[in-house]
Formats: sequence, structure tokens, C-alpha cells
Amino acid sequence: MNWIDRVLAEPELRAAPPVLVDVGAAGGLPPAWRRLARHAIGIGFEPDPRETAPLGAAPRRFARWIFCPGLAVPDTPAGGRQALHLTRSPQCSSTLRPNATALADWAFADQFAVTATTEFPATTIAAALTAQGIERVDWLKCDTQGLDARLYRSLPAAWRERLLAAEFEPGLMDAYEGEDKLGDVLATMAAEPFWLAGLEVGRTPRGRPELLAARLGARGAAWARRLAPTAPAWVNVRFLREFGGEPAALGRRDYLLGWVFATIADQPGQALTVADAGARRFGGALFAELGAASARSLRWAMFRGLPAALARRLRRVVT
Repeated sequence: MNWIDRVLAEPELRAAPPVLVDVGAAGGLPPAWRRLARHAIGIGFEPDPRETAPLGAAPRRFARWIFCPGLAVPDTPAGGRQALHLTRSPQCSSTLRPNATALADWAFADQFAVTATTEFPATTIAAALTAQGIERVDWLKCDTQGLDARLYRSLPAAWRERLLAAEFEPGLMDAYEGEDKLGDVLATMAAEPFWLAGLEVGRTPRGRPELLAARLGARGAAWARRLAPTAPAWVNVRFLREFGGEPAALGRRDYLLGWVFATIADQPGQALTVADAGARRFGGALFAELGAASARSLRWAMFRGLPAALARRLRRVVT
């Protein structure tokens, strides 16, 4: 049994399994969740029927799987339904209307063309989970095409106080009217006890589609979307909870799960911090053993990074 399975077998986590919420679950099981899904409750929100096929395996992956075939929104609308603008590319569909003027300068603008506007059932994350007898979120993942910061802020304060990890995919470019962009997400999370644990920049070619077609031809314009030089357009960001201050709202379960989340997020230094704080607060041998395991992982990561560090130093010497 590895250390993650060992931790997830603790009585606190058997009694209250991890709750993993994926808003915009079209991509299927997130890679970071694969090591704990069989111990966890998974909740997926995905209204677009074109995107539900990858979710077929979810019930077999999670200890309990709840599929919400509707929209997660910051505030439940009157009548419990919300319009969704379905776009040519399902991944671009949003409750916000695409910003056609701003998108006109990007080669993939046609992917945002609205093919239909359809109403779907809509509710808040808290209302959907409470209806299932769940009153917490441990890891929140949002890919909402423009509502990430607002959805996070819509969580009850007591839930946010115990949230351990959050992921968002905000834009850098202007893709939707009135959207939450990276600056909004960073400002929201700066006021919360989280630190930025990961940031990956998504890129796409910039160029007006009609000019590309006129100069390169239809086939050349299509290839330009795949091969032309790119510019930053969106980011994937991951936040992990701070544990240095030993927050009173968190119990032994949360410290154990915080160690698991830091470990699967490839942050052994943070995992070591959580284990040390847990040992000081709760005592017992387990946190000491987890700290030792994290220290070993950190040493191994440093060893793996040594060749690249030496290569960078050699390049500086040569130049």
C-alpha cells in the first residue's frame, strides 16, 4: 500500500471521503485525481450533451459519482434555468456571449460561432451538493468559460474556509462579454488563504481569419491555426491551501488530505510543510512518517533536476 492509499484509509477519510467537484467536466477524469478517485466522491457538472461521452467511465473510477446534467451558476436564476450559448466548438460554449469583435483578431475565432442558444437546468454548486447530502468541497475544478471567479465566490463562506485545492481556466484574451479573466481570479484568490501552486499558459495563433484565408488560401488558413506562431490566450491555474498558520477551521482529516493534494500536485515541499504542521498540532507517528516520505520525494525531485541545472550552468559559462 502506498502512502496516499494509507492516508485515505484513515478513519476520518473513510467516514468523510474527499469531495472533488468538476464544473465543466467534459474532459473526463482530471489526471491529478486518478490516484485518489477510487476513495473519493466525484461530482461533475456538464450541460452540453455533445460533451458527456468522456464521462462514461466516471462511475467506475469514483467511490461515488454524481453527474449533474446542467449548469453550475453563481446565482440560481428565476425558474431554475439558464441560457447557454452553444458554439461550433463545444469547449467554447458559455452562458456569456462570445465577444465577436475581440475574437475577430484570432485565427480560431470561428470556433466561437454560436450555433444555438438553449436553456438548461441551472443551480449553484452548494445547492446541488446539499441536495445530495454533501456540505463541503475539498477540491474545486472550474472550466466555465468566463465564470470561474464568480463561481468560487458563490460557495458558502464555511465551505471556502475548508476548501483545500482549486483549479481554474481563466482567459487572457477577450473571448466573452463580461468574463472573469486571470486578473479577476488572482484578485479573488489573493484575499483567500491559498498560494499559486501551478500555472500553465495556453497559446493560440493570432491573425484575422479572413486575411489568413485571402493570403494563404482556405487550406493554408486551416494549417495556420495549427502551425503559426502563437500568443498567450488563457491559463490553467492551481491553488493549494496555506497550512503554515494552522487554521482553526481545519481538523486532522483536512491536514491528511492537504498532504495528499500537495503530493499529487507534485509539490513535495508543501507536503512536507503540511506534515510538519500536522505533527505539531495532532501528534502521532503518521504525520512524522508522511514528512519523511515527502523529504524523500523532495530529494528525488532534486536529483532528477540536477542534469538540467548543470546544463543551464554550463550554457552560462560557455556564453
